[in-house]
Amino acid sequence: MFTHDRGSQVFSQPPPEAVTWFTLLLVFVVLTLVFPFASPSSTIAEEASPDRSTVEACPGDPSDPLTFFTEEDIATWKQYQRRKMWTHLIGLGSMLTFYLVLIITGLNRALKGIAERSAAWCYKNPSLIRIGRRWPLLARIVKIPEHLFGGRQWLEVLLYCVFFLFLIRLFFFPQDFYRTYWYDLRHGLSNYTLSLWLLDYAKGLCLGTLLFALMVFGIYGLMARVGSRWWLLLWAGVSVAIVGYVVIAPYGSHIYSDFRPLESGELRDRLKGLATRTGLQLEDVLVVDASRRTKKVNAYLSGSGPSERIVLYDTLLESFTPREITMIMAHELAHWKEPDERRSYAVFSLTVFFVLALANFILKRGTRFRRLHYSSPKDVAGLPVLFLTFFVAFQVLRPANLTWKRAREIAADRMSLELVCDPEAFITTHVKLARLNYADVDPHPLEVIFFASHPPFRERVEAALAADCEVAAGSH
Repeated sequence: MFTHDRGSQVFSQPPPEAVTWFTLLLVFVVLTLVFPFASPSSTIAEEASPDRSTVEACPGDPSDPLTFFTEEDIATWKQYQRRKMWTHLIGLGSMLTFYLVLIITGLNRALKGIAERSAAWCYKNPSLIRIGRRWPLLARIVKIPEHLFGGRQWLEVLLYCVFFLFLIRLFFFPQDFYRTYWYDLRHGLSNYTLSLWLLDYAKGLCLGTLLFALMVFGIYGLMARVGSRWWLLLWAGVSVAIVGYVVIAPYGSHIYSDFRPLESGELRDRLKGLATRTGLQLEDVLVVDASRRTKKVNAYLSGSGPSERIVLYDTLLESFTPREITMIMAHELAHWKEPDERRSYAVFSLTVFFVLALANFILKRGTRFRRLHYSSPKDVAGLPVLFLTFFVAFQVLRPANLTWKRAREIAADRMSLELVCDPEAFITTHVKLARLNYADVDPHPLEVIFFASHPPFRERVEAALAADCEVAAGSH
């Protein structure tokens, strides 16, 4: 089972040009860090020059950003967000290049050869065989994935998956470090210590590897068992599993953070009363120790059924009044109450259906091209092709997804003002959010289309100013 024919032996080692391409890829990934590090954060405000055509005050316009912020603030935050945007784009380019180099040079096939030899060694190693004889239960456990997969190839797939993920983590560790640790730290928005960041990174690496391996095992196990119908069964499984994921996801947050109940008082009573008015019964309101990692603020509603919870950043409690926090949670509860929350599951399921159908099509057609270096859709060497398809498909769909999200945010803003008609608190809340999170309050329209999941600051203020309601008793 672990022997190779002459054709597969050709690709068990990297082709001659692979080493050159591998070196060029490493150089490319390193060079992507040059742009973000080019200028120190201390000069951002000095370097940034506001675009007068967009930030110049409009007389009589109460929603204009200059009504609330200085030109220097707007310019500084715009520079921060645009550099963050470019870092994101560079990361996408790096990932695309990584996949292409891995596939075109045949490194994907070489990686399969390593996985095959490693799996064969595991099954033939005398020490491991003796362990299996000494511990029959362990041997029976090993037989479970064999039975599910339909053969010993499960270990080859699993090892390929681990090696593949290791390469990704190795090449993109510098970018991950810059994007999730250094960038906000150098701008004064992070409280991360290096040791805490490394601990979080290690936790994410272990959890991500486990989930990634299970996903790949499921995909190729379905291919081995049902052939070309794998994507239909996977789509059905994902559509059902997402419901369970929403229920258990809040518990996963405890791996990284500590949660405590919100102390009794005015704010807790406000939030629980608001939740009850919307039909949501909560056991408690939780506070997460976000200040260990960030100076930014946030609040959210997560979970479903027994895991539903309101979560507040502890940084939020330090900077916002009870009126403002109530307004924030009215927005989150509006998401829970609106019909679009239920329709979003259908949209997600439909998206996954088309992406998996496309992936199945490309995997089949890709076998015609020798330069892709895999022999059939079941060949694990095609894994980079599969994930390159996922990557490109979701990036192409990103603008439509963001448009959908912005529409939901606008609807939630409108409903939150109906739940708690306090336009003044709504506006002061978004002013503080912009200031504390370094938001670009005057983005270019194209930036909104391709990167923004929320409507611009001006639109949200205009919505509050146009609200036609009476302030509810006790809202102040």
